[in-house]
Amino acid sequence: MARMQKIKQYQVDQWKNTLDQMLEEGDFRQDGRPLSPAGIAERKREIAMLRGLNTLRVGQVVDLDTVQPIDEHPKEG
Repeated sequence: MARMQKIKQYQVDQWKNTLDQMLEEGDFRQDGRPLSPAGIAERKREIAMLRGLNTLRVGQVVDLDTVQPIDEHPKEG
């Protein structure tokens, strides 16, 4: 059985704000120093993850293990 959670407004707001901040910082730390190549790669992975999270909507139910939406009313075939 999948672990499920309903997306809440504060989560959507936090993901959007974090993504905006990371995009604004670019390849630099908060103190202005440049990131290492490994740091840049990690930042790109985090940005990709946040972009995925930002496609979720408030009230949507997701599987916490895969972070994929769950159809609450599957179609009967």
